[in-house]
Amino acid sequence: MQRKFFALYLAILCSVTSIAQYADIRAAISSQKFSDEVMAQLKATTTVFFYSKQQKSEIDLIKQAVTDGWKLTPLVFDDISKFDKYASNPKYSYFIIEGFTKESKYTSNTHYYINLRLFKEVTKKGNIISTGLCRIELYPNTETLNMGGGRSEEVVENLYTKGAFYNWSPILLKAQLEAVSSNLEKSFKPEHYTEIKDKDLSSILSNDTLYVPKTLLMSFNALSGKEKEKPETIFDGYHYKYRLCTDEELFDLFQISKKGRLLFEYVKSSTDKFITIYDLQQKKIIYRNYVPLSYNLKSKDIESIK
Repeated sequence: MQRKFFALYLAILCSVTSIAQYADIRAAISSQKFSDEVMAQLKATTTVFFYSKQQKSEIDLIKQAVTDGWKLTPLVFDDISKFDKYASNPKYSYFIIEGFTKESKYTSNTHYYINLRLFKEVTKKGNIISTGLCRIELYPNTETLNMGGGRSEEVVENLYTKGAFYNWSPILLKAQLEAVSSNLEKSFKPEHYTEIKDKDLSSILSNDTLYVPKTLLMSFNALSGKEKEKPETIFDGYHYKYRLCTDEELFDLFQISKKGRLLFEYVKSSTDKFITIYDLQQKKIIYRNYVPLSYNLKSKDIESIK
């Protein structure tokens, strides 16, 4: 299988060798234990969260939620057009959208995710080498999924200015970054496809409401990619208390009143499916189920959460 890797940030516009491509993809999905030196370097940085001018309508809410959830380093926000200002400066680390496309004779699967990058060195050829510290899978709509083709700089611009991700919202980003922060406090990045089931899962779910973002409940036609909203009845088989919420309601519950604890996330990443429950009280993932070659959320996925 041929793999094309595009690192979606402006520093990587030149060609990369295939060995480096494979190594970076493997690192993004592998379990890693980071050295004391790497962690000391990270904690000495200021972390940049990139966005685009087109996202300014929601960036204030994202700033509030993400800043509240990320405590490992000081956090600043800047437009993706300012990337060059930070890319080769060891004083900064940064959250950035990345991705790769896997191609075979009959299929092409694109995956997008957020990575936390830490500067390592600049090669003699001027290429920036960095260490990836996490992988937060993103859930693109069909139009965004198809933006992976073309030149790297075009992909970068399109993703940040025209791309739409169903799990790019203030409270989901907060939950995701809290989980990353908790792992990095242990100098650790878990294997990307590892399934998670907290030993106290049933007890936790029995005693708290699971809040479900309505925006995630989409269904996709496997051939055309056409999208439609999924019936809310898909949660009828859930064994505990739940509530479907708008992003505004989630912000009030988890950021304003602080009454929310458990947050549901469903991610469709090409043909991969991830079902996750975040415990924002413990700042970690308490449930994750990974299903390959599965296009849509199904009733049995919900029924199996127990």
